[in-house]
Amino acid sequence: MKYISVKSVVEAYKGFQDCMTNKSWGYLALLKGCNNSIEPSVSYEVNLDGVSNFLENIFNLSQTKKQYNSGRSLYVVFSNKWEKYFNDQGKHIPNIYDIAVWAYRRTSFEDNITIESILQKFASEFNIPLDIIYGSFNTHAINIEFSNSLYLESSLKTELKNIGVDVSRENIDAKKGSVVASPGEISRGPFFQTLYSGLEMTDYVLILQSNYHSLYGNGIKSEDKGHKSEQRNSLQQIFYGAPGTGKSHTINEETKDEDVIRTTFHPDTDYSTFVGAYKPTTALLPICDELGQPMKIGATTLHKEQIVYEFVAQSFLQAYINAWKKYDEGNKQYLVIEEINRGNCAQIFGDLFQLLDRNDYGFSDYPIKADADMKRQLQKAFAGLSIVQKDKVNAMYEGKDIVSQVLNGDILLLPNNLYIWATMNTSDQSLFPIDSAFKRRWDWTYMPISNAEKDWIIEVDGSKYDWWQFLEKINEKIGSTTNSEDKKLGYFFCKAQDSVISAKTFVGKVIFYLWNDVFKDYEFGDAIFNDEDGSKLSFDKFYTSEGKESKVIEGKVVLFLDNLGIEPISTEIISTDDDVNTISVIKVNGKEIKKINAIPYTAIEEYVKQNQGKTAQEVIDVWKPFKKYSMRSWIVANKEELANMDERYANYSYKIDCADGNSLWVNKDGWMHRPANPSLRDTINEFIHAVNEASLGITITEENI
Repeated sequence: MKYISVKSVVEAYKGFQDCMTNKSWGYLALLKGCNNSIEPSVSYEVNLDGVSNFLENIFNLSQTKKQYNSGRSLYVVFSNKWEKYFNDQGKHIPNIYDIAVWAYRRTSFEDNITIESILQKFASEFNIPLDIIYGSFNTHAINIEFSNSLYLESSLKTELKNIGVDVSRENIDAKKGSVVASPGEISRGPFFQTLYSGLEMTDYVLILQSNYHSLYGNGIKSEDKGHKSEQRNSLQQIFYGAPGTGKSHTINEETKDEDVIRTTFHPDTDYSTFVGAYKPTTALLPICDELGQPMKIGATTLHKEQIVYEFVAQSFLQAYINAWKKYDEGNKQYLVIEEINRGNCAQIFGDLFQLLDRNDYGFSDYPIKADADMKRQLQKAFAGLSIVQKDKVNAMYEGKDIVSQVLNGDILLLPNNLYIWATMNTSDQSLFPIDSAFKRRWDWTYMPISNAEKDWIIEVDGSKYDWWQFLEKINEKIGSTTNSEDKKLGYFFCKAQDSVISAKTFVGKVIFYLWNDVFKDYEFGDAIFNDEDGSKLSFDKFYTSEGKESKVIEGKVVLFLDNLGIEPISTEIISTDDDVNTISVIKVNGKEIKKINAIPYTAIEEYVKQNQGKTAQEVIDVWKPFKKYSMRSWIVANKEELANMDERYANYSYKIDCADGNSLWVNKDGWMHRPANPSLRDTINEFIHAVNEASLGITITEENI
């Protein structure tokens, strides 16, 4: 195991002095306590003991920490600017790695720990998505040293004293001060009580003793807040959408580090393959004579391998048994069903259907009786198991000893730590439609088609094409032709190797799907299916006629992409020193811009002028996310990054000097403005819209002359 060294911990404490207040750490503890992705206007219950123990662990310098176990909770509701909080505090934007190092200063890590994995761990545990982290914090990497053992708190105390921290008491704050109250004290500590002592915090969060919506109703709750805040609390949930939208990936991310049992439904799946059944197996048994008596040689009984039948638990019963065994520990058990609509759900679930009705506490409302075979299996699995919280469970069922019936195998009843999640491709021509009674027992989470920003390309006939641009074009055509969302392609429909989708993969997966599952019923009437000679571009034309030695005719793929209006990605410098078109005027904060590639660097230069307190790296961190609007892989770089670039790209950039004496460089390549041809990608138009939406103090206008 590895621990962050005392040297790095002290450097981190120094690093956040001018940008993290005591209140900032209280706010961070609150985010951590939500245990869910943050959405505005949603009421979250926060365990105060978790908040207190987190603060006590990092701001108390005694070797033995005070532990809080009050069982108290409160409720919080975040505003629609909750993520802006850290931008509005202190003199500078805090460095996320300084914060993470201090937050994890007593945490053990695996030996292969990296700075990137620390950031991912922080994003997950503090419920701040990575895109918000990159927009709200300084993400400039720092050097983090690790040690094979955890330092003593007395050693840290000495090192902090050397940098001017008052360590006369065991408790310190975030500003080098010593405090009387314990860091974890809610009403007296310097970190949490400041959150509700001033009205300014209501711009970011409301802190309440009761559930907001139970007091004031659901009036401000956004109907389109998305699914993230509810996912982890949803006991039965189906993720549905077009193929390749990341349904399974989302479940993997949500259930990371949890115990997951996974199965896949198909037309031959039935109750026995989902729940369990007797199956033949072998066992070493005595050889018996005609009377059934064991045969012996002397005193030794003869044995041989024989076929016997034993009850074998399948995915449902495995998850069910595991969940009850983990119940007292409070650990979750997930049962994940892939492609749920490819099986006959009514046949597969059978009487388990009744168990899907859950009460307010997450337990089955209607237990079902186990048959004799299952009862024997459950008795065997639960032998010696006792449930400490049985009285709590029994109280839900009018005091009946329901837990004893569960452990004795008499009944089946889903506990509230058993999560059943599933995926469903809306494009599948399911043999067994899901009926409405089954549907209403699940929460449904729609997975929209979105740009995963992996920068995948299609490589065909020596040219490279943007995968996301292709998806946008083809999905538009699918929608207009079929009047349906179901047949569209998600970003992960086709997997890339090293970010490249080969012509063979593209034809074998994408073209095959389009020709055989999407457009075959529409007679390929659109011009995108035209061959060079005016005939239809049938599927067989994508291959040579050489039997099993057949190869992809890449020229036909190029023709299809050209028909869609998709241009190859240029590998040469795109000269954008061209004048802005003659039919419009583009201005950045009122300043007219004459050259197309001057628009991005003028916007960033104006930002630097308005934010003279920011370092070059801080400016870079703000503007780096805008690279998605360029044809190139970068938009802004520091000196080191520029030095590692291909010289032709590095030289075609614009230098901006910043107040800290360092410089940054803005990419002048890959910018195109095509207002007269909306079918082609317009990177300048994308950039203008993104900047105007970002609230950076930069406004770009385009007015027709």
